[in-house]
Amino acid sequence: MAEIGQVTKVDKDEVVVRLFRQEACAKCGACAAGLESKDMFIHANNVCEAHEDEWVEIYLEETNFLKAVGLMYGIPLLGLLFGLLIGMVVGNAYIPIYSDAVSFIFGILGAGISFLILHVNEHRFNTKTYKPRAIRIVDTTKEDIGC
Repeated sequence: MAEIGQVTKVDKDEVVVRLFRQEACAKCGACAAGLESKDMFIHANNVCEAHEDEWVEIYLEETNFLKAVGLMYGIPLLGLLFGLLIGMVVGNAYIPIYSDAVSFIFGILGAGISFLILHVNEHRFNTKTYKPRAIRIVDTTKEDIGC
């Protein structure tokens, strides 16, 4: 996955790059970010030694992107399902009338605990493997990239 953006800040071996939201992203409406601005800011490793205001190509390997998506969505989903299962067992054993409500509460707790686990271990995922890289400086203007 490669995108082109403009470097807004350089900090040691990392850059902050302003990416312009693509037309497909703006029309999706799946997130509230699509309603606010056409600019997105992303932190990337500065492999190409870019300077402020230069245009760079940002790259993240597809396999690493899919691993990151799997972690961020898969682990909470497993927490939710595991919590629902435990809640169903506990609810049927102790409060059969409200077993669905107990299952729901345990499911929410399971998802919340999994988010907490991800947050506590965030430093482990903040490695070069899951971080985009600015791989080359691009000689282009805003009009050339379709913005």
